[in-house]
Amino acid sequence: MAKATRARVGTWLAVGTAALLIGCTDSHPDRPKTYPVIGTVTYKGEAVADANLNFQLVGSTGYASAKTDASGNYALMTFQAGDGAVPGDYNVGITKYERAATTGSSSEEDYVPVERGQSPAPAKNLLPAKYANPAKSGLTAKVIEGSNTFDFQLTD
Repeated sequence: MAKATRARVGTWLAVGTAALLIGCTDSHPDRPKTYPVIGTVTYKGEAVADANLNFQLVGSTGYASAKTDASGNYALMTFQAGDGAVPGDYNVGITKYERAATTGSSSEEDYVPVERGQSPAPAKNLLPAKYANPAKSGLTAKVIEGSNTFDFQLTD
């Protein structure tokens, strides 16, 4: 009986190991190779937390994106978190929108419901508008094979 149990356990361990190995292989060989892209975003010398970065590949519909952490650091993703971007020239857009309270106001006392048929006011971009559109921001990056670091120091 003990031999049969050990054999069953061994079989399940072998099946589990095989499944793990299959799951760890590159399941998307048709995807282009990406390279790490990291950096920081500052505005007037201060780290920008929760900023959204949009890297738009020039002459293509390809893009990569990221969100900064509390220290203004980011790591780009194209297909999965932190995988970086495909090599090429990019136009970059950066935005940071204010957080709206779920009630539409920062406090319950100030809450005014949106009238029926009306849309709530759009969230306000807390960075200069010139950085929002990748095609017009003036921010660029050239991603190359290997590691890439792009720091963006925003001003008014």
